[in-house]
Amino acid sequence: MRILILFLYTLISTTAFAQNIDHDEDPNAAPVDFVARPFVESDLMTQSWMKEFTNVIVINKANNGSDKQTLRVYVNGKLKEFTRISSGREHFEKGCSAGQDPKKDHCSNRAYWSQTPTGYFDIDELVENYFSNLWQTWMPYAVFFESGIATHQAPGGTEGNLGSRASGGCVRMHPSMAPVLFAMVKNAGKGLVPKFSRNGEVLKTAQGDVIRWQGYKSLVIVHNTIK
Repeated sequence: MRILILFLYTLISTTAFAQNIDHDEDPNAAPVDFVARPFVESDLMTQSWMKEFTNVIVINKANNGSDKQTLRVYVNGKLKEFTRISSGREHFEKGCSAGQDPKKDHCSNRAYWSQTPTGYFDIDELVENYFSNLWQTWMPYAVFFESGIATHQAPGGTEGNLGSRASGGCVRMHPSMAPVLFAMVKNAGKGLVPKFSRNGEVLKTAQGDVIRWQGYKSLVIVHNTIK
């Protein structure tokens, strides 16, 4: 049993962050945004379970409006950081053709939808210098939060796209901001935090007690709201 667990852990640790999305083979079946509880800033005070997270990272992947393509970091309920980002292009990536190179030709190693998922997420892993096999490029200061999707430093030469949808699904940030967010999540560390569903509801026992676990003390919320 111990050998089996070790094998599964090794398998997960080497493949979990490869942007493996189940619904990505059909170019005509565009994924629909997950419908989550709408986030408003007052939640940081009224939703008691959110107060148990040191950092609340709020990403708006909207492509229109004054608040489009933004990331905010609230620390203990107070806004500490604000930056423009590039989330997923939200279209079908056909993948590289024969003879094309992912890095040089800006194509992926396989076909899939470049969607940034919406909802409430915990942090899966921190990788200071992660290499994406899908795109054959480095993703410095990667903070993974869902199925291979991470916040990370924008690849060199793409900084001018910040403020518009431009990524393969991850959340790109300016080189000056990516290490800051990485450090904030790392320094907050792990602790006993509430478990919650992707729709933003805290999980409770049959007796009404909040379920907690040892997780990162940083919460990620991704929404698509035009303001």
